[in-house]
Amino acid sequence: MSKVIKLLWNSGAAIFWGALILSLPIWLILAMMKSGCKFDEYEELYSPDGKLRAVVINADCGATTNWQTQIFVEKTDGSRQTTNLIRLNGHPKDMNYEMSWIKNDEFLISEFDFDKMLGFKNQSWGSNFVRVHFKVKGS
Repeated sequence: MSKVIKLLWNSGAAIFWGALILSLPIWLILAMMKSGCKFDEYEELYSPDGKLRAVVINADCGATTNWQTQIFVEKTDGSRQTTNLIRLNGHPKDMNYEMSWIKNDEFLISEFDFDKMLGFKNQSWGSNFVRVHFKVKGS
């Protein structure tokens, strides 16, 4: 009987340590691949009817990158959201930009410096969502 218990004990220990040795490298790889970015809401602007909300995000991805100002629009009920409409190089407090609603479903991002723009998306988001316009400073 004691040989059976000893065999079970040793088998359990082998399974435990084997699983630990195999899972530890996988866990470390996943931990290193995790995004180190932090996204904080900086500002918001509601449409005249209150159904849409434009949000300015401050993206901070650590010491090796600069801050990014990112703007997107979402429905206030949370049912739909655009991707980043524009990404600007720098912290929102240091950036020149203006946001305004032209109509309930038309949004304008203006007065930003072209050389600070990292990327933008000007696409159709559908007839029952938002239409976005861009206007560079000085244009």
